[in-house]
Amino acid sequence: MRGGRRERAVFGVVLAIVLGVGAGAPAGAQRALLTAIARPMGAAEAGASDASDAVEESGGSSAEEEASERDPFASSLAGGRLMRGFARHRVLHFTFDDGPRPDTTPRLLAHLDEHGVKATFFVVARGFDGRHRMDRRRAAILRDIAARGHTIGAHTFDHSRLTALEDDAVRAQLTRSEAAFEAVLGGRPVLFRAPYGARDARVDALVAERGYTQVLWNTTAGDVRARSAEEVLEAWRASLDRRERHPRGPGGVVLLHDTKPWVVNAFPAMMKELRTRNCALLEQEGEELWDVLDDLSVFHQARGADVSARARTVELDAEWVARRQARLRREARAYCASSVPAG
Repeated sequence: MRGGRRERAVFGVVLAIVLGVGAGAPAGAQRALLTAIARPMGAAEAGASDASDAVEESGGSSAEEEASERDPFASSLAGGRLMRGFARHRVLHFTFDDGPRPDTTPRLLAHLDEHGVKATFFVVARGFDGRHRMDRRRAAILRDIAARGHTIGAHTFDHSRLTALEDDAVRAQLTRSEAAFEAVLGGRPVLFRAPYGARDARVDALVAERGYTQVLWNTTAGDVRARSAEEVLEAWRASLDRRERHPRGPGGVVLLHDTKPWVVNAFPAMMKELRTRNCALLEQEGEELWDVLDDLSVFHQARGADVSARARTVELDAEWVARRQARLRREARAYCASSVPAG
């Protein structure tokens, strides 16, 4: 393990101990911390010399093995700048807010598995905080999200608008949320998204007190206004077109809601749209294909003293991009050829 990556691993453990997820934590939390130390970490600084190791090839290990080794809290991403996902490359990461919801989230998880996509779920803790049958069902879904290798982030306790709350009430939202995660998963997230994206310098400081990295977004599919899968797909296409023209590059963090049935219904078509675009890009010399990332590590940058600092536009390591693009092109040639209508 390189020195910089070892330091980030140690930082994650120190942070966890400070936050009460250390020696006195449940066994599950301690195992998660040990796993975080042992496994390779993703790149924390865009353009850093070890960015080529941001996402390692599986080396032939099974999907189940990868999921069991993944830290569901992405502990190495604590203490980062506000990230939105701006990158000079066609890289995307899917995030889902407000769940879990029993009649939608399990179906979405099946779609994600089918398409080999890992996502980050920003969870409202009140949904699984209790002994009611529905709370227990939501808690089981939350454990399933983690077991399938996805990342879990915090989205407050009850989806309150934090900018409308006093300091103590904001802290209470974070404390109650953390307690709920501890009870179900034996640890708590380090990634945080404020409901409605409502934040200011005061809220940023309160969130930073707990070591959180705030995750914003720059790409959506209009799922809050939409009421059908067709509307979501149309908005998704328009959003990708805008990303292609954006002066900071096409990369993005995608905001969706796993509580919306039309999102779940649209997701396979959204992935098909990316594949269709990749088939067209495959025929163009020197064009990168769209790459769906497993986590947010390539967007992470250390925060420093400014609690409201935003992450800079990401420039990824050329060798890392080349390796991933070579694999994507092999896969694209296979599925593009199979999708050509017989003449």
